[in-house]
Amino acid sequence: METAAYLQSTGDGHARIVGGLTVLERRIRELAKAGVTRALIATAPIELSRPMPIPIQFVPPGAPVPEGARVERADVIAGIEITDEASRSAAEWKLIRGMNKSFEGPVDALINWRFSMRITRVLARQSLALTPNHVTIVAIVIGLLASVLASRGTYVTVAIAGVLLEFNSILDSCDGELARLRFQYSKLGQWLDNLSDDIVDNVFLIAIGHGLGGIWAWIGLFSALGRVLVSLVTYVSVYRSTGTGDVFAFRWWFESDKVSADDVYDPKAITTWLRSFGRRDTFVFIWMLACVAGFPYWVIGHGAVIAAVNVSLLVLQFTVYRRKLAA
Repeated sequence: METAAYLQSTGDGHARIVGGLTVLERRIRELAKAGVTRALIATAPIELSRPMPIPIQFVPPGAPVPEGARVERADVIAGIEITDEASRSAAEWKLIRGMNKSFEGPVDALINWRFSMRITRVLARQSLALTPNHVTIVAIVIGLLASVLASRGTYVTVAIAGVLLEFNSILDSCDGELARLRFQYSKLGQWLDNLSDDIVDNVFLIAIGHGLGGIWAWIGLFSALGRVLVSLVTYVSVYRSTGTGDVFAFRWWFESDKVSADDVYDPKAITTWLRSFGRRDTFVFIWMLACVAGFPYWVIGHGAVIAAVNVSLLVLQFTVYRRKLAA
């Protein structure tokens, strides 16, 4: 069944750029996401940056509204009517502030967003023509550079490595924010984003261990291998069940009743706060503090604990699965 929308604007606000897209293009994409299948636009035609997800037609301002069509404003974003630069800027920031995930970790929620969203606002500029995958690739390079420095083992190089790893974590938020802001989702981006985190974190663990030498090198290596094993099982499980690389769709045996990631990461649940020590935004921030404080041993110890807990949970996962099959 067709659902039509009739968009109208009282000025030129629909042609202004908010978050890298014209206000009109953003409104059309928002409406398409809400289920609208066709849009009539009662404004002077403007050039759009990308093909629209639904058919559109420009009609003269004041043209009659088709029967059954929903009337919408073409110049309102995040509840703010765009009339000048001040309203455009206010709407853009309000829009970007809503780009965070509802189930983000504590460090992302309290600290990282203050940097990531301001960076995302700059990256979203139409003149830069950047995509979320570009941001992910830059983050990978920074993360691997951090690992190279960490492997040197001196206080200065390890401290710089910790700061660079935290910057990598902030950019890890930026690519997702940019994807949501500019409607640039892709399966490739999802896989690239998740795999890059695992690659950077595990290489960093190995590098810190190498820099410390001795038994720490072996602990770092085996911790990374344990994390790789858990990641592989997670990706295979998620891909089989959803056909995607969305790791937030993975459920441990005690989470089988959880429908969404919001259910799993319920901020009111004590388990959410306990497992936050294993969430990337939190442990990367802790690793950065340890590196700057001149205590890289904590990075290895913390990484080993995370790996041991996850591998233990994986063993229990297989045990429960086998019992279900035998029942």
